[in-house]
Amino acid sequence: MRILFLHGPADLYGASRSLLRLTSRLVREGNCVSVILPADGDLARQLRAEGVLVIVDEELAIVSRQEFRNIWHVLRFARLVFRSCRRLSALVREHSPDVIHTNTALILPGGIVGRLCRIPHICHVREIFVEFSKVWVLYQWFLYMFCDRILCVSHAVAEQFHPRIRARKIQVLHNGFPLDEFNPVPEERVIRFRDSFGLNGQRLIGLVGRIRFGRKGQDVFLRAAAVLKPKFTNLRFLCIGSPFPGNEDHLRLFDSLVEELGLEDSVLCTGDVEDIKAAYAALDISAHCSTLPEAFGGVVIESMAMGKPVVATAIGGTLEQIEDGRTGLLTTPGDEQELAVALEQLLLQDDLILELSQNGRKRFEQEFEFEKFFRTLMSVYEDVLKERRICAADLSGQAN
Repeated sequence: MRILFLHGPADLYGASRSLLRLTSRLVREGNCVSVILPADGDLARQLRAEGVLVIVDEELAIVSRQEFRNIWHVLRFARLVFRSCRRLSALVREHSPDVIHTNTALILPGGIVGRLCRIPHICHVREIFVEFSKVWVLYQWFLYMFCDRILCVSHAVAEQFHPRIRARKIQVLHNGFPLDEFNPVPEERVIRFRDSFGLNGQRLIGLVGRIRFGRKGQDVFLRAAAVLKPKFTNLRFLCIGSPFPGNEDHLRLFDSLVEELGLEDSVLCTGDVEDIKAAYAALDISAHCSTLPEAFGGVVIESMAMGKPVVATAIGGTLEQIEDGRTGLLTTPGDEQELAVALEQLLLQDDLILELSQNGRKRFEQEFEFEKFFRTLMSVYEDVLKERRICAADLSGQAN
């Protein structure tokens, strides 16, 4: 099978890691896989290393906030969409894909070109549009018109859509994570990570993810740290990740709040780390503090897969990942006091840490392992191809 992917971020965060896992497996299964990206970089290099054909289109039409600042930006973006569709049409003629798979909901050309070229188009929706509800009222119908199937990474994502769309084209497919990717990390790698930041002998609570105040919850995490700091002398708080390019002001906000709360000796921002599995393994507790709904936070599953107890906010797709009190602890979004209480509960109860860690790992293996995801996705590909063949045959019969 020949599959052409369109993907937005060129970094190696959640959606990009999902793409890398999927395309690598597709290539190993003998499929011909191409990926269009808006920029070169780490993701492109890793995709190429796995045998994926990478095509860089720096003008790939991706919806962003700035496209709607005024009418001139809207018109400029419309022209960009037209040019992007022309380039994609040429690539489709060159590579003759069986399926076009748009890997985020914010990339426009895939569905338009798929319809024009009569190629099945799948859109993978990994976003919750609570901040853009007025635009979403219309945009969901664009997706409906130009997709053969809409894959949602959680029921929370699917619930955004009109009931008619849910009934006709929506399928919920939780992200899958390969079991062998989460084997125990050798102790020397964990020690190396701890040594590199001077953390040996410390208990560690970590928040992994993009630094973005008002969404990812680093501000809530820091305020909870201020509550816990006087109670524990050997406790450090790690923020592992960096701001999205263009959002560097969030890192300055982070540093200012650390200084304001007097946490300079207790909080460390590592930035992006090369050995993320060793970072997970070094943690005693993983915190997920998003204040707005996450579609399906990969950090939660990765923490569970690494056998780490998770304290997360009770919104969005997280409610489909964590069973409160059994595979993790859920807290109210934006409530640093409640977060601090949950973290303290774990710090004082090693048996609870062990119980949540073991149950979380089991839930990962049963519900979110990659094989289940991959088999389901392959059946989706086969279904849309079959539906398209039937449709083509019906049209041919009518013509005759």
